[in-house]
Amino acid sequence: MAMTVDVLESFSVADHDRVRAVARPRELQPGDCLYDQGAVATAAFLVTGGIGAVFQQGRVVKEITAGDILGDADVLGRRPYRTRIEAVTPLTVWQIDAPDLDRLLVDAPTFARALARDLGRRLRAAELSLAAAS
Repeated sequence: MAMTVDVLESFSVADHDRVRAVARPRELQPGDCLYDQGAVATAAFLVTGGIGAVFQQGRVVKEITAGDILGDADVLGRRPYRTRIEAVTPLTVWQIDAPDLDRLLVDAPTFARALARDLGRRLRAAELSLAAAS
């Protein structure tokens, strides 16, 4: 059984409350699509439990689990989602709609730092992957 975590636990109490005030919990069943590649990016998602698959051009490229942040780069970049996300096991997420994400970046500094760290980690992983492929 997949572990469930509170991805907000590292935030300050005030930021935790700010995120919870705007985040909507969602539960997906195996095979359900969280969002599809090419769709307008309208929300970011914090995975709180379960396992999901990241598809790019029809094939699985990665597994997601509790603690992962999804769709944020697409929302912030004002571009369509670049991947498709499907639940492999029951998957629980907190959905943060784009306008709320923008506000949280200003109003919730510990959330903004966590998001920036995660984006940096993913950028570095992508750089290493490209370097290994060349």
